[in-house]
Amino acid sequence: MTASQAPQWPRPVRALTKRWTPASSIAAQDRQHRLLRWATLLERNPHRIIGLLSPSWAGGDARGLIVDRPSAIDVAWDDVVLRVMGLAGRSRADVKAFFGLSDAELDRIAAGSWRCPIRPAWQVAVRIRNVECPRLENRIVGSVFAFLLAFCAIFYWVF
Repeated sequence: MTASQAPQWPRPVRALTKRWTPASSIAAQDRQHRLLRWATLLERNPHRIIGLLSPSWAGGDARGLIVDRPSAIDVAWDDVVLRVMGLAGRSRADVKAFFGLSDAELDRIAAGSWRCPIRPAWQVAVRIRNVECPRLENRIVGSVFAFLLAFCAIFYWVF
């Protein structure tokens, strides 16, 4: 099989797996400590308005800020402790590598849309904490699912 006859399907599969795997592997304890520090910085001023980034799938030059407000990445960059720990810059690649995030995790924390270009700092901090330890969020989703299942069962039994 020549190079021109090679199957084309592995490329999209690799792109999907790249989106969900962390940029670099750092120790779990270091990752947890860094993410908690970032969340704490945002919680110091919980009503501050944070500008959100374009999602990573937007591509090209459209991956900058949606509005002219400081982003969660700017808040992390302004902290001297995080810079001393190794935060190299404000780019997506630097933040992903420092915090050990995947594209999807960074989008979940700091990305917005045209409908929601800004968010209060406390909401961004909650998103960071959910990425760091998703147990509480999983419990909430599981409880809602169990409630809906019980409701459907009762509805089916009654009618």
